[in-house]
Amino acid sequence: MTTYTKEIKSLQHPIVKHLVKLRKKRGYRLEKESLLLEGKKMVFEYRGHIEVLLVAKNTTIPSHLKPKQTLIVSPEIIEKISGTCSPEPYLAEIPFPSLSSLEGKERLLALDGVSDPGNVGTLLRTALALGFEGVFLTKTSADPFMDKALRAAKGATFHLSIQVGSEKDLTDLIERCGLTPYVADGSGASNVSFTSPLILILGNEAHGPSETLKKLGTLVSIPMANQTESLNVAIAGGILMNKIQDMLWQR
Repeated sequence: MTTYTKEIKSLQHPIVKHLVKLRKKRGYRLEKESLLLEGKKMVFEYRGHIEVLLVAKNTTIPSHLKPKQTLIVSPEIIEKISGTCSPEPYLAEIPFPSLSSLEGKERLLALDGVSDPGNVGTLLRTALALGFEGVFLTKTSADPFMDKALRAAKGATFHLSIQVGSEKDLTDLIERCGLTPYVADGSGASNVSFTSPLILILGNEAHGPSETLKKLGTLVSIPMANQTESLNVAIAGGILMNKIQDMLWQR
């Protein structure tokens, strides 16, 4: 692997413009087949190939990181590329992860039109923590590889099998793999007994899951006090995934 270090100072440098586009544009990420990691924790915990690593002067770089190229940059360049206020001085361009097969998985999560990237990332992180093996996202969901989703996922994105497709792709997966679908909906039952292999389907923040998916599976809900109308989809998903985990572990 060729590794070399140089310093760049211009905010208009082609690499700076390239990385800003990687952060902002989904189509550009797909075209270049790469994405941007931000922050010390995410970069330090990543174990794959790094095309370009950007750090500030006098920044410690762990020995396991072996980027093809290391760039020393100013705080102003870090700030321009990053999508956060007061960013940490670590940015990395990595190859776009290949979308993994969900075949043969026992416990899956599906996101149908979940539009907020923070919710998507939080749900990925929770799914990994609670023993779910993969996630299917319909094409109307937020991109799990955009900056806000990656930050919220805290690295879980790279440890789960992920697939993106249409609603038909999702229904085909359910049928082909013999999955029992459970659909989170306010009109569902709260005393459902879960059986594996299964897939938990969470819908859009405002509208819930589609009518097609609601008819496909068992509707499940969370018992709540009368004063509370609904929960954030990431919180509701976490509660349901924990309930599934507890029920399956007891068997």
